[in-house]
Amino acid sequence: MLSIRFLGAAQTVTGSCFLVENDSQRVLVDCGLVQGQTELTARNRLPFEFDPKTLDAVVLTHAHLDHTGLVPRLMAEGFHGRILTTGITKELLPILWEDAVRIQDDSLYTESDVNHAIARCEGHRYGKMVELNASCRVRFFDAGHILGSAIVELWLGGRKIVFSGDLGHRGKPILRDPTIIEAADTLVLESTYGDRNHKALPDTISELGRVIRETQNVGGTVVLPVYAIGRSQDILYVIYQLTSSGVLDKPRVFLDSPMAIRAAEVYGRHIEAFDEEAANLIRKPPKNPRAPQVTFTETVAASRSIGRIRRAIVLAGSGMCEGGRVQDHLARCLPDPDCSVIVTGYQAEGTLGRRLVDGVPRVTIHGKIIDVRAKVHTINGLSAHADQGGLLEWVGAFQAPRPRILLVHGEPEKMAALASALRRCHGIDAAMPKWGERVIL
Repeated sequence: MLSIRFLGAAQTVTGSCFLVENDSQRVLVDCGLVQGQTELTARNRLPFEFDPKTLDAVVLTHAHLDHTGLVPRLMAEGFHGRILTTGITKELLPILWEDAVRIQDDSLYTESDVNHAIARCEGHRYGKMVELNASCRVRFFDAGHILGSAIVELWLGGRKIVFSGDLGHRGKPILRDPTIIEAADTLVLESTYGDRNHKALPDTISELGRVIRETQNVGGTVVLPVYAIGRSQDILYVIYQLTSSGVLDKPRVFLDSPMAIRAAEVYGRHIEAFDEEAANLIRKPPKNPRAPQVTFTETVAASRSIGRIRRAIVLAGSGMCEGGRVQDHLARCLPDPDCSVIVTGYQAEGTLGRRLVDGVPRVTIHGKIIDVRAKVHTINGLSAHADQGGLLEWVGAFQAPRPRILLVHGEPEKMAALASALRRCHGIDAAMPKWGERVIL
């Protein structure tokens, strides 16, 4: 009997974890950290709903903590199988996991567990068929979400299951569009923005430029909370475009995240994975007298010195403002009405980033209550996730017979909106499994 157990990202956004099993095999797709509300993050410390020693393999879609952050804990509890992912994700995972060990308050795993996980990782190219055994195969295709992100095709027990992973937004900077998949028996589909469409990219870039320019005109600092892998590189690219078009003139930009700096080095080694526009820009950069002055700040002292600089643009982690250097910048800038905070990514319920987006009048950072007088802007057009239209278009490429669809990685109301749209546009009734639910295939 073939089944999927939904052990994370089920009617919530983070903590992706799906156990595919039959009578003889067990494959785990993603093993992510739950982020956001305290009652949800408590799940990170619960016993696994399976014995890690019995897993044949772990398949990872991409290098974000909410998809991979508990893999080293699997090692601590006896997992000794294969870890399959793309080659680029394999390069990014040490950056992600080593940082997680440094910042975690409750020791979910150790540096030794991280090293064991890295040693087990296998990096595979897009399109390569990887055999786990005679009856189980895996293949990765470009998801267009972050560099190295993958759509997973998994064949087990005579059935083909496709996991969208985090599906990228068509036309987003740097990366290629998500690969079209045409056949599956079952599709496990993300739904982060299943209830809305993003603003068009040109309008988004224009809005970002306007906010930065208006803030700089009054001498304020712009703070952008960013995910170290993906979003920080996207924002740097867009700022460069804004200088090329004359909207900004030699802005001082600080990438204040050692993790993002290491990730940028990986991006620089893999231009072959960029879309044509970004690859050409890197290979043959045009003259740009207004180009941004970008500073990578490695040390804490260098980070603190940014506070003395007026009209700065600061990109700092973490992306949901739950830790990292961005909190120091927010503590300094939030009370200042001349400053701006620009949120460009999804903010989970219960996070500091979500509270800022929701417009709370004051927040607590480092134990201090801080009034929010700075302007807080939400610009979703740079999202690394497909919107409703993008998800519907991608699903529409599946040929008859259409796959059974199971929605994950979304808040319930957003999943319900996408389910309604799938029924209306494609005549497909999508299910929304609950946490812990087993679906028989």
